Amino acid sequence: MQIEDSNSELSWMTEKVKNEMLQREKIVKEQDIDSLFLIPESDFFSIVLHGILCNRCNNKPETLNSTQRVLFLCMHLENAGQADSILAFLQEWYPEYADEVVYALNEIGATKSAEIIRQAVELLPKNGSWFFDIADESAINLMEKLDRDFSCYPDGFLCELYRKYADKHRGDI
Repeated sequence: MQIEDSNSELSWMTEKVKNEMLQREKIVKEQDIDSLFLIPESDFFSIVLHGILCNRCNNKPETLNSTQRVLFLCMHLENAGQADSILAFLQEWYPEYADEVVYALNEIGATKSAEIIRQAVELLPKNGSWFFDIADESAINLMEKLDRDFSCYPDGFLCELYRKYADKHRGDI
């Protein structure tokens, strides 16, 4: 198996960690929802669920049902906030879902995060132009603050909210 070969080069990994990675990769590849829900740790559960959702929709959220789309959008927004900025999600990755991601955050119980993103969405140009083309220094400073606030997990770790939401809506996953 190619996966085993790539992991064997990582000498720092224990056999247990390698086996866990292989199991998670298998769950994603096979979209094995029953095995997904057997993963006890919320962070690993979220990583595997994210992989399954990405495979299902090929990064086209409109192909997902509403429960799946809620999780997909929240996870991608979180990734943007940690790797780049919330503005990357709102204007580059999924601008057509700017309002829906606010709903999605509320839906999973991340109400403080939802409020932060709602404020960020309000700062965006209504005509769809690039934020930095029209923003003044005050708006830029506020967007940067909102980005920092969101990235500090005001609702706690989102992986725990993803897990709780997924458990509640398991039949729609």
